Amino acid sequence: MKNLKTVYLSASVGLLLLGSAAFASEKYMPDPENQMTAKGVVTVSVPWIKDKGKKFDVSLNIHNEDTDKGIIIFLSDLGCQRGKVRGELKHTFFNTGEKTIDFKPNETKTFTLVCRVAGETRGDFKLSVAKVYGNPSMDGKTVSKVIAKDLTWSQSDKRE
Repeated sequence: MKNLKTVYLSASVGLLLLGSAAFASEKYMPDPENQMTAKGVVTVSVPWIKDKGKKFDVSLNIHNEDTDKGIIIFLSDLGCQRGKVRGELKHTFFNTGEKTIDFKPNETKTFTLVCRVAGETRGDFKLSVAKVYGNPSMDGKTVSKVIAKDLTWSQSDKRE
């Protein structure tokens, strides 16, 4: 009986390893100069993208370039796309994380997000920031006017 359990366990581990190898993700390191920038307001860079088929993980570095004032970016204003299909961008760990992303003057934050795209598994990786709001009170909650908008970033799919 003990040998039978060992055989089942070994077979299960083998299938798990085989399955994970078949669906292994590919990590891209985009050009560090490829950034979204609104001069004097914000710079968004992407250190890496991990292609996982119908979704991709992305690391975002967001830097508040203003040395005097705070800024706010809402997660709902961040967008993603694969090829021509829009996706949904969320935090990777059970979507826990900031929904209102506030930055003190000259602050940088790094996030790992996931973009889920229905159906499309090929094409350029695209990210966007629809709006960046001022936060002159620096309370992390109160938004003023839109100080930057429609920032876009793309990275070609290395397989194409």
